[in-house]
Amino acid sequence: MLDREAAIAAWRRAEARVYPSVMVNAALYQQYVGTVRAVAEELDDVHTEEDLVTAWRDRREIALEVVARSAPSMRPLMDLEAVRDAAFCHRHRQITREQGKDIARRRLEEARRTGADWVVLFDDVTPLGSQRLEMHVRTGRALHTSSRTELDSPIPAFELEVVQLDPATGAWLVDQPPLQPNRTYHSPEEWEARISQARATWGGVP
Repeated sequence: MLDREAAIAAWRRAEARVYPSVMVNAALYQQYVGTVRAVAEELDDVHTEEDLVTAWRDRREIALEVVARSAPSMRPLMDLEAVRDAAFCHRHRQITREQGKDIARRRLEEARRTGADWVVLFDDVTPLGSQRLEMHVRTGRALHTSSRTELDSPIPAFELEVVQLDPATGAWLVDQPPLQPNRTYHSPEEWEARISQARATWGGVP
């Protein structure tokens, strides 16, 4: 049985191979983007993470089929395995956004069932950044972390804030101020250290 986390990691690695092509060949990048989206459209009939992982196993030739129909001029330069996996990543992102509340609810229920201290309610990674929302199951305190890299800037930015969620549902309590205001870091090592520190601090507060 395919592991969900392993599948998502493979899809994200594919995106990281495909999208940096904009740095060296804008025309190739445009065709990559168009082909990835065309493949993702073929996956419109898949509506859950579990079914998407299954489709990744069962529909290995989907990119070849799309390319055969669209015949992009830069086909010889394309990594079609990366196109396929990047398309699954694109569709996974769509499913996550479409069904975010339901996915978060299922993850929270699973965390309670297994006795986990923390649960990741939302996690999205692209070649240009990431967002993650990780909640302490008992208290609803959550670490909202993000990173971003601009194409015209070599310096990435990493952010961390601690917010209060509804511990029963994982819903964001928008009327509550952040427990720890948003802070920006420019070193991934410092960012990771601050995340670990915040997890220990806010996970241990009664």
